[in-house]
Amino acid sequence: IWDARIIGDSRSLVTIDGTDMPAEIGFNKEFFGVKFNHSGLKYEVGVCIATGYIVWINGPFRCGQNDLNITRTALLGALDYGESAVADSGYVGEPHHIRTPQVGTEDEQAMQDKARARHETVNKRLKDFKVLGPNRFRHDPIFHSSCFRAVAVITQLSFQNGAPPFQVTFYDDDA
Repeated sequence: IWDARIIGDSRSLVTIDGTDMPAEIGFNKEFFGVKFNHSGLKYEVGVCIATGYIVWINGPFRCGQNDLNITRTALLGALDYGESAVADSGYVGEPHHIRTPQVGTEDEQAMQDKARARHETVNKRLKDFKVLGPNRFRHDPIFHSSCFRAVAVITQLSFQNGAPPFQVTFYDDDA
């Protein structure tokens, strides 16, 4: 699915964001998610800017893990030469590979903001499934990854069959 991001001639092809999912893991402060005040697992999700389709899933990781460190485990190596991803301020530290807020012209920043907002919509759609949503995943954490990926496939199929996320217009001045 990673190659599905290559559409057009933009050098920023994907938005990247970490999404935390509550899960019953028992008390372990490394898995503690401050967003929901409980233990959980984190996934890195990539969304194609041109289509809104899910093109990258990396994880699970412990909730307490930093987004940029997760990206350094795999995504940076998957990007083509000269390609960058658009992400939120949790990814500051890789300026040649990740465009964070306040990078680019005013028009580029506005487009990046819209692309990041759409990514949050994709993350919300993933969490709409009760198995991953506000109810904590109560099964063996080994099965969480399979459930997350199954939900991602169902969400992607809904995008392709009449319920896509809102579209954004995006271009790079230096593409």
